[in-house]
Amino acid sequence: MKARLVKLFGFILLILLISTPSKAMPIKEFEKLRTSIRQSYASSPQEGLEFVNALIETTELTLEQKIIVTNYKAWFLLETDKLEQAMETIVKYMNMVSQSNEKDLMYGYFNISGGIYARLGLYEEALAYYRDAMPFAQSRDERLVYQTENNIALVKLRLNRYKEAAESFKYYRDYAHSNNQTLNESFASNHLALALIGLKQYSEALKVINEAIGLQIQQNYTTHLAASLVLKAKVLRFQGLLSESEKVLIEASTLIEDKQIESEQLNIILCLAETYEAQGHTDKALKTLASVDTHSVSHANFEDLLSITKLTAELYEQQKNYANALTAYKQYSYINEAILTRQAKVNLAKALAEADVAAKEVRISNLTRAEQIKATKANAFKDLTIVVSICLVVILFGSFIAINSIDKQKQKLAKALEQLKDTQDHLIEIEKIASLTALVSGMAHQLNTPIGTIVTASSLIDDYMEGLEEKFKARELSSKHFHKFITDTNSAKELVISSINRLAGIVEEFKALNVSIHLDKPMSIIQLPGFLSHRLHPLSKYLGKQIEFKIHGDEAVITSYPTILSDVLKTLVINSCEHGFVNSDKGVVEVSVKAYTHVVEITFQDNGIGISDEILHEIFTPFYTTNLGGNHLGLGLNVVFNAVKYNLRGKIGAESCKHGARFVISLPIDARLVDDTSY
Repeated sequence: MKARLVKLFGFILLILLISTPSKAMPIKEFEKLRTSIRQSYASSPQEGLEFVNALIETTELTLEQKIIVTNYKAWFLLETDKLEQAMETIVKYMNMVSQSNEKDLMYGYFNISGGIYARLGLYEEALAYYRDAMPFAQSRDERLVYQTENNIALVKLRLNRYKEAAESFKYYRDYAHSNNQTLNESFASNHLALALIGLKQYSEALKVINEAIGLQIQQNYTTHLAASLVLKAKVLRFQGLLSESEKVLIEASTLIEDKQIESEQLNIILCLAETYEAQGHTDKALKTLASVDTHSVSHANFEDLLSITKLTAELYEQQKNYANALTAYKQYSYINEAILTRQAKVNLAKALAEADVAAKEVRISNLTRAEQIKATKANAFKDLTIVVSICLVVILFGSFIAINSIDKQKQKLAKALEQLKDTQDHLIEIEKIASLTALVSGMAHQLNTPIGTIVTASSLIDDYMEGLEEKFKARELSSKHFHKFITDTNSAKELVISSINRLAGIVEEFKALNVSIHLDKPMSIIQLPGFLSHRLHPLSKYLGKQIEFKIHGDEAVITSYPTILSDVLKTLVINSCEHGFVNSDKGVVEVSVKAYTHVVEITFQDNGIGISDEILHEIFTPFYTTNLGGNHLGLGLNVVFNAVKYNLRGKIGAESCKHGARFVISLPIDARLVDDTSY
């Protein structure tokens, strides 16, 4: 008997423990937990990530506490370069914040999203997210405002908007100095130096760097010191002090090797090779570049890898070692492909995460609606019971007429209930359709046609597999069925492959709007038209076309960027091949040079099918193309227009021509004399 009582008491206690809601973690205890999280991250971002994952799985937290811990998780995933998982986590974070009363926590979504897109090299997207983060930062903390302004300035630096970036970095450096934040002051000084280098204010940049070096030595900021030394060497090279530049780079290289500072290794190798090239030591520059294993692609420093492979290819071209140059260009393409693939994967992860969140919300909405329907039916049943009870009383004391009247009333009530049910079902269907429409609209906003094609093709393959499995189980499988299965599956597979290639093509063409042009190289003297002949004749056999180049005109000399001018001409040749010579395997391109007092005009004309006068004013517009169905986005001539106007500081226009297409490029004799700080 006693044993039974003990068991009964234990059972009741277990029920009480299960039914008692768990208590949220006290504020002081949670603040201690946040301190532990930051200390774990300071030891290692990976260690911090593991710590946060364990907390989410085992610790009872309020919604706001879960939001804060999830923000840490997304941040640590970003720092460990797990960008797909970071994007999925930040989408979940945004959904959690939407359910919370603390709307200013949305700062974390915009801030980390900006960091992800900046890490991917999608700087315009990153800038938009950082700007959206600013109102939330202003409502929370002054420190977050300065942090966000610094993030925006870093993106502007990547976008070559040096003047705006320099102003922000000066402001942030002064703020850090006045608040004795030496680490932030060191960061801001190095970034300010980069912006001043972009503005070609070399003396001012050198002054900022020397001040930063003094601070870094005093505070033992070794990594920042290595970066400052590389910046100083770069400035000395731009000032023509090549020996001094090499000496500083050797000093920085020794520091990096002694302290094992991996983050600056690629940067110093690139800078050292560029110094050797400027000294005319091409072999020495190539040997320095060869020390980098470009096949080991690290997404964290993809821009340095792209610069190294491109410089390697250009140096081999100068030596006429075309085999090695081609290998370097292939590696350059491989790195670009890896970057574009990663961008596509992260964007796809974001779209799928948002679709998953939307689907969960729909399921929750449906469950809530079902509960409401149950409650409505219960109330209706209760009301009906009361009515039936009254009717029974009336039946007991009524007459035959009353009975007939009650029967008619019951019929009316039954009809009314049926209409009510039909109306209710109709309203439910309307709500379902509205919810589905909202979901489809959201999906359509995030997912594009190629992704839809991939999903459809995958579903077809599943159907083919199920059909084949059914025939196999029924022992009806024949070689004809199997052959049809292989044929249908291959067709679906081709749809998937073509859609993936289409995705990659779209991303690559969009990337053209943000091509990183190496303006850190000094301008050089270009001998026209010899330069044009040297750059165009290698394209005589291009894109399956046989092109004859006729180059003539004045022996003009200009000072500009040869690589950019070469890329502009190459793009015009590609335009001629893809549009002008579309119906022919041969073509003629005539390039003439006319020198004036302050400018030089380069006329590029082919003998292709030409450009209609009606669309001449449209061809430089972004996304305008006459061949949209042919995998063209209409960005090529817009990129040419921007390169000529903003980089070469000239003008380009298309003129009406009876035979073929004609482009006239007007360039300054000396681009150095044209003010570019307003761009």
